[in-house]
Amino acid sequence: MIGMRATENLTGHRLSVRRTVLDHLRHREIIGVDPRRVTDGSPLPLGVAGVTVASGGVVAIDGDRCIPVHRTLSNLLGTDGYFADRAALTTWHDGGYDPVLYHAVRDFLPPREKAGKNCVPAGTAEPSGRAHLFADLVVYQPGKLPGDEPFRSTGHWNLPGQLEIFQTLTGRVLMLVGGHTRDGRPFLYEQVCGPGSVMAVPFGIWHVTYVLDGPAVVFNLTTDAGDAGQVTARPGEEKYRRAAPIAVTLRRRAGRHEYVGEGLSYWGRPLGAPRTDWLQSLLAPGESLADLHLYASPSRLAALQRLAWEAYARCWPEHGGFQNAS
Repeated sequence: MIGMRATENLTGHRLSVRRTVLDHLRHREIIGVDPRRVTDGSPLPLGVAGVTVASGGVVAIDGDRCIPVHRTLSNLLGTDGYFADRAALTTWHDGGYDPVLYHAVRDFLPPREKAGKNCVPAGTAEPSGRAHLFADLVVYQPGKLPGDEPFRSTGHWNLPGQLEIFQTLTGRVLMLVGGHTRDGRPFLYEQVCGPGSVMAVPFGIWHVTYVLDGPAVVFNLTTDAGDAGQVTARPGEEKYRRAAPIAVTLRRRAGRHEYVGEGLSYWGRPLGAPRTDWLQSLLAPGESLADLHLYASPSRLAALQRLAWEAYARCWPEHGGFQNAS
């Protein structure tokens, strides 16, 4: 009887969380807007039942199509991003070439209280970055830009105390990550992520994502894990103007990739992904990063931040050594 009651309570909690998620998405007009129903698609492990991705990277919940923000080549060229051949990109763009590079659904899941067990109800004032976890979903489209760069994200620098963790759900991406260790040494590494892969990035780093096989659906969590005195606001559009990008980018030809750019003289050629042993116990078998966001206890979330800072204090990502680059 006790076991049955516990199961009922767990099921009831998950149904309550699902209602909170749906209310959140409706309030933000992410669902309930587009009358076109999605009748096919594969399930996505995003913490609540009914989330699917169809051909072309269309995400839906119970067949209700999600409305993302589209990032195009125009958006990319509107930044100070570093490209293999900006002149070629500009020429093609001026001729009408403006593909959608990725679709972003910011706050796909409602913000989560780190010190409590609840997500923020729909309509609540914008919560602070220090007290909450935030969850985004990005669908990267397949393709290659003039200059042979794969379709890519804009790229940006994270805040000094910003903890960010990613899980690739479908497709395959390559993330290029650069920055300085706590003692000031520069590093640059690549990490290739396929379905189910989870990766965390060090504090205060620059990163950009390239699509190797798309559509690639990537879920990510971010929070301000900093000490008092650091920026507490949630990173917004200003992240694209925070500092000049690392002048290194990826080109892909005949199925192989190479790195180009004047920044290679300072940063060196990218190494393989760092070892992150502290991250290995983050998720239980069969648990997704979205499950962690929605259902983890406050003590687990506190442990996550503590382990990340302990790794950084040991000069993560260098303290565990880098794997061989592909």
